[in-house]
Amino acid sequence: MAAWLKIITMALRIAQLICAVIMVGVASYYIRGLESEGLGHISRFIFTDVVAVISAFFAFIWLIPFSSNYMNWYIDGIMCVLLAAAFGWQISYTQRECGKATLSDFEQASEGLDEDASTCAKWRALYVFAVISAALWLVSAAVGFFWVKKHVRTAKPTRTAKPMRTAKPRTRR
Repeated sequence: MAAWLKIITMALRIAQLICAVIMVGVASYYIRGLESEGLGHISRFIFTDVVAVISAFFAFIWLIPFSSNYMNWYIDGIMCVLLAAAFGWQISYTQRECGKATLSDFEQASEGLDEDASTCAKWRALYVFAVISAALWLVSAAVGFFWVKKHVRTAKPTRTAKPMRTAKPRTRR
């Protein structure tokens, strides 16, 4: 394994962990706030929170030296799909409540974590971090997939030992 590839992978894991922790914070804040105020349906925040916790778990575990390898690229792909689903669910509801999403939402993401920010800005911060995290997991899955593909293709077959000759059964004459 090349050292530069390991550095890239570790940087991806750190970024995934940061995004997941921010998502857990924002989604948990809403779950707590909506629970205490008794405001309706919060399943999208619960789903986002659970996916973000799983994302943080895998990103943290794979930051530990010798625990990460490129053979687990499919889990990275599954995390990408789960985060994309969380993003889709958040944005479909946000469009009904706050209007359509725009590219300026990425600029407002940092403002969305302030206490004074509007509810829509915080929701936008949540789905912006979900899409960033999904993209990071996708890149991580692609790196792992291509690494495995390259190393399976270039692996040299091992020599097997020649089969031992078995002695012929002795017959009595």
